[in-house]
Amino acid sequence: MARTSSTLRLKQILAGRSQQDLGEAALLAARELKFARLMFSGSFSHGARAELGFDNFPSEWHRYCAARGRDLLPGALRRLALQEVTPLLWCRVAPTAARSFAKARDLGLAAGVSCSVRGPHGEWSLTSFALSWDGPAAEHHIATALPDCQLIACAIHCAAARIVRRTREHAMLRRPANGQLLSERESQCLIESARGKTISEVGEILQISERTVAFHLANARRKLDAANSRHAVTKAISLKLIAAG
Repeated sequence: MARTSSTLRLKQILAGRSQQDLGEAALLAARELKFARLMFSGSFSHGARAELGFDNFPSEWHRYCAARGRDLLPGALRRLALQEVTPLLWCRVAPTAARSFAKARDLGLAAGVSCSVRGPHGEWSLTSFALSWDGPAAEHHIATALPDCQLIACAIHCAAARIVRRTREHAMLRRPANGQLLSERESQCLIESARGKTISEVGEILQISERTVAFHLANARRKLDAANSRHAVTKAISLKLIAAG
């Protein structure tokens, strides 16, 4: 992958705002490296189970795995890859699961590599890149592409973690502590704060006391789990609870 193209693909992956965006960008990056197939699965746990995954593996492969109640990819490979510090080459695992890999080869998953990424709080992800051909030439191609595969895997992990985090934030707002969204007054106070108004100025504009303004801002901070009013304004804008400007 040329440096300019590699940088562009990584930027596209990191810019993904949804699972669909991320999947499309990741698959484009894999194809540029001549990998026809890619599978991503990850678990991003921040006090609650949160998983994200996508792939373009053949539907026949998924049916084959479902009929047997198990999945080699990412199942067994995931367990092995997460024990590794370096990418796991499929050719190392194939001899111990000859039947499954023979079926995978028949369905266009002849050779590949799985790159694991782990975060500081127990998060993990596995990105598998697959070729439709095998043999020495395939293994040489994989070895040459490994640095880019690892970069792509890290980029997908970071983007997926951000998407999961944003999804959870939206879910939290749908189920805030008191079961309600921001009240009209709380939204008004945040809007005026976003415009740079002081508590005194907000009170004059809304014709309420400074104490009442402070009360509404405190409630908004609590509902948004914000450290301060500026943080509350930023989160409310990003979550489209109030308009910017």
